Amino acid sequence: MSTVTDSIKLGLSPDAERRPRVNVSAVGGNGTEGTFSNEKRLPKLPLPDLRVSLEALNESLQPLYYADGYYKHPLEPEQLRGLSNDISIFLESEAAKKLQGKLEEFSLVNDCYLDNLHLDVNNSYTNAVQDEVLPRNPFLVLAEDAVPDITQTDRSAVLVHSALRFIAALRNGVLPVDRNAKTGEPLSMFPYLNLFGTTRCPVFVEGEIENFDLEKPYTDSDLEAGWSSSSSSECEDDGDQDVEGTKSKSFMSNEQISNKNDIFTKHGISSKRYPGSKHLLVISRGQYYTLDVFDDSNNIIHDVSSLVAAFNFILHDSMKPCTFKKSTALGSLTSHSFKNWKYARKRLQKRYPDELMLIDSSLFVLVLDESTDCEKKFTNEIDFTIEKGLNTSSSDCKRLFYGTSIIDDKGHQVGSCISRWYDKLQLVVTADSKAGVIWDSFTCDGSAVLRFISEIYTESVLRLARDVNSGDSRFSLWPSIKDSKIGDTIRNPTELVTRIDWDFSNILNTHVHLSETKLADLISKHDIVHVSIPFGRRAAQRLGVSSDSMIQVALQIAHYALYGRMVYGFEPISTRKFRKSRSCFINIQNQDLLELCQLFISNSFDGNVKLEKFVSACEKHSVKVKKAKENGGFEKHFNALRYLYKFHDHYGIYLNSNDRKISANIFENPLVKPFSAPDLIVANCGNAATTTFGITPAVPQGFGIGYIVKDDQCDLTVTSQFRQADRLMFMLNWVLQEIRNFWKKSNASNFNKTGVKISPLIDKLYEMDNALNSIKKSNEYASQQNKIIKGYGFFDLQGHIDSKNSSRLNSQNNSSLQLSDLANTSQSNLGLNKNNILLHSSPALSVPTEKEKQETGCQIHQIQPENTSDEETSPPSSASKSDTVKRSNVINSKFEIDFDRSGVGRKIQANFD
Repeated sequence: MSTVTDSIKLGLSPDAERRPRVNVSAVGGNGTEGTFSNEKRLPKLPLPDLRVSLEALNESLQPLYYADGYYKHPLEPEQLRGLSNDISIFLESEAAKKLQGKLEEFSLVNDCYLDNLHLDVNNSYTNAVQDEVLPRNPFLVLAEDAVPDITQTDRSAVLVHSALRFIAALRNGVLPVDRNAKTGEPLSMFPYLNLFGTTRCPVFVEGEIENFDLEKPYTDSDLEAGWSSSSSSECEDDGDQDVEGTKSKSFMSNEQISNKNDIFTKHGISSKRYPGSKHLLVISRGQYYTLDVFDDSNNIIHDVSSLVAAFNFILHDSMKPCTFKKSTALGSLTSHSFKNWKYARKRLQKRYPDELMLIDSSLFVLVLDESTDCEKKFTNEIDFTIEKGLNTSSSDCKRLFYGTSIIDDKGHQVGSCISRWYDKLQLVVTADSKAGVIWDSFTCDGSAVLRFISEIYTESVLRLARDVNSGDSRFSLWPSIKDSKIGDTIRNPTELVTRIDWDFSNILNTHVHLSETKLADLISKHDIVHVSIPFGRRAAQRLGVSSDSMIQVALQIAHYALYGRMVYGFEPISTRKFRKSRSCFINIQNQDLLELCQLFISNSFDGNVKLEKFVSACEKHSVKVKKAKENGGFEKHFNALRYLYKFHDHYGIYLNSNDRKISANIFENPLVKPFSAPDLIVANCGNAATTTFGITPAVPQGFGIGYIVKDDQCDLTVTSQFRQADRLMFMLNWVLQEIRNFWKKSNASNFNKTGVKISPLIDKLYEMDNALNSIKKSNEYASQQNKIIKGYGFFDLQGHIDSKNSSRLNSQNNSSLQLSDLANTSQSNLGLNKNNILLHSSPALSVPTEKEKQETGCQIHQIQPENTSDEETSPPSSASKSDTVKRSNVINSKFEIDFDRSGVGRKIQANFD
């Protein structure tokens, strides 16, 4: 194997890292539209109006403090009215003008008004992450491979090769531009630059790393020491770089940036991009390996077979006894709280700068997880199904996300949980070839990750078409991407594999051990429940609402029905129609939704009222989502204002004592705390290429709920600290079942399945026909094989089949029904006249009048009474030929006579014992 130094010389020199690696030309290599050709033409994210944002914040908090159902919040309504008054005062103050004015300055000179702020990319509660919650990393589980019983290394190689083709298409500018499905407008492709060669990292002040004392014992004071600001390094800073790699203008002076008295980013998070990255990081059993995969022209070095060889080598090497003794839980450091994480990064960067750079600058992380499905029998998993939902298990979600926690007889962690690196995009493949993707929510956009996952899965399926067509490149999403010729000359690809060897000091070993112990505690206290419910897009279409709104609103009702109170909930919304897109969050709860929740669990209202309120709540949610996509919502805006207030000195904003007091009444008000610590994070992500989508909760007592909506079902994954997640899912199913029952009841008498109003008489005729058809299907009660063709039946036909005597028509107003093509002469037991008309005089039959016949819209025969006998009835001798061509004794109708009403409408199920 090559050494770490050799690997750095091959592809990670500082000059190479500074060199732009992305083709941002207006057109792609084949003359088509370039991947980033529309970036500069995209509109800026608008700076929201201050009054609108603060009023939206106030409105989002109201349901939390006015819930007077089964739960009484300890805060009085007067306190919330006090917040409203403080907001009104703030809006008229000089402090508001100063803070909003600074954002207006940023908006004028930058691509986005958020560019100069040290806010995280996708979350509004950075500082709320604590030791008690799992890493803030969403995950998606891929569908099974098209080849059954594929091995771990084979599937890893197929997915990695497809991912490399995706990256090559992105770098060469031939990745097709994402577009709005309804309008066709281009979307920002900027988020794809944060997927590869990108890492989450703390930022250190100049000299902080150099002056760090490695011999200093590990204490809590170390975790609190130091602050972070902008720093210079051999990489691109995501906040200060545009697509072309040129520096953005900043309103902060160098003096302000280097002001060490300011601690505004004490535990701040930033991201670094390495656009010249050419290697992959592979983790297997706590061992770290790198593999070069690109040449200098962004051509792929390895084909699938050579990748298989490299991964097999890594697997075998990591299982050697001498190697396994050197395994480390180093990745657990990335799951720790920010202060512990920053402290560990400081030590690693001082002691192992080259090794840490190899990890940070890798394209992404491949995890060869050693867990298998057979480990499920050692757990206390309970698989459950909700009605017609799929029989699912949570074990795959757990081991693909955070791995397994297994302690050996010596008390050491040997589970796969140590083989993770949460600062970067990770592709996880288990020993039984299950595959999933985990990404860092601070740097990666969920919609970009979804497309990446979907297309590498699609490309992995298309490989079969290429194999049977002599490698025809047309069977690819990116036919212009070719493998490098260098790969043909490499006989032993394992020569490019580099193992990173660590030699930790006692202090760092202690830190790693404590981090792993903390991670094992988190795994033990968190639970993941995965279940499918039989409600999907078609159910939403019947209600006339969006499927996303249906699930979001129903979840709020389910939570309220279970706990008797409304909590703060967020839903992420993509705003990629704007330049340098940033996702935003919208609040789920509102006052109308609170009233719906209270009404829904009440018996004082009928189903129609509840159904109308539910549909109305879904429509309002859809409107809120649409507005957020158009202007970004209020969440980012409020966080930006709060950040400027907190670090106003750093940004050159002068606030006197009165300004600070007025601002503190808003930004430090305890009533606003739920905004930064939402109990519910609910997100929709996934498609046919994925089976599971999961997210972690924001706070220890919260729920993280990810779901994938399909045509006839919704797959939900709930993560929590042993809350009643399974019970919450049953409650969600109950809510949607109730909604469906209300809908059926409200439509049962007025609408058929096509939504067209029909008269009660037509309903009766449907039931008569259905009854006749049911009897026709029963051979046990019918001794004869009847072949009844087209006509109108009635409810109680069986008694007439058993009767030996024919019936006589007593009145001209009685109903008559046509039966023809009788199977045999024994059918004469049915009362028939000479025209083969069944005669019936049962008073139980409600006979339509002549006027009703006119209004039915179908041809109803007018039959004159005839005398019949017990003997076989003969056809009438006076029948003319014209009668067989055109009947004159019918009521004219626009419907054809052959129309079979029994084929539509409601069906009456007849069960015969």
